[in-house]
Amino acid sequence: MVGKSLNIIYGRKPVENLIKSKNRKIKRIFLLKNFSDNNIITLINRKEIKTELVTVEELNRLTSNRNHQGIVAEVEGEFKYTELDELLQKVENKDNSTLVILDGIEDPVNFGSIIRTSSCFSVDGIIISKNRQVQVTSTVSKVATGAEEYVPICRVTNLNQTIATLKKNGFWIVTTDGWAKTLYTDVDYNGKIAVIIGSEGKGASKLVASNSDFVVKIPISGPITSLNASIACAIVLAQITNYRLKK
Repeated sequence: MVGKSLNIIYGRKPVENLIKSKNRKIKRIFLLKNFSDNNIITLINRKEIKTELVTVEELNRLTSNRNHQGIVAEVEGEFKYTELDELLQKVENKDNSTLVILDGIEDPVNFGSIIRTSSCFSVDGIIISKNRQVQVTSTVSKVATGAEEYVPICRVTNLNQTIATLKKNGFWIVTTDGWAKTLYTDVDYNGKIAVIIGSEGKGASKLVASNSDFVVKIPISGPITSLNASIACAIVLAQITNYRLKK
């Protein structure tokens, strides 16, 4: 009988990326008895990870009936966040650098999607707050398909102090807001850029927006007047990538 663990990663791609990344130690992997993904099985055998064959009922219980796809990994300890100083040292000598700052994202699906998108666009790191913000959970990891193993995630106590630190280190701060006058396409994205994505309902806080160098909007012409936070993030990151490629 499998006991429920708080430190789990579930789903084929998240567990595969977990095994490949080497960031977290895997205690054991629970596999459905007829699990047939030979690539993952080969990885497990190569790393000599302890494996237990279990029933679908046991996996359902372990994941609270989420879409585990027949595989669950139990990891040691909590997710390890990156220190801000470490992230800044990593990008110190880069001509172009992109960070994503989340101001109050509470939906794990949005957070997971933003992590996955950030990985696709080679974002150097994501910064979140310890308060009013969903943390890295097993659900977030599932939606991110394990991309949290590749994108450094920093957790800070004060976003506005962090913004001030980023400015001192050469970053321009760009906040998205539907009521802004400047279009997101009218910004020079060369250099070090930190993009702030606000909460699903309220957007970025007034203080965060006032501390930004640019407040931009994505033009919307349809009857629905707001974008999902993860979609807005993807649009801006795509613009940054396209802008730099053209330059």
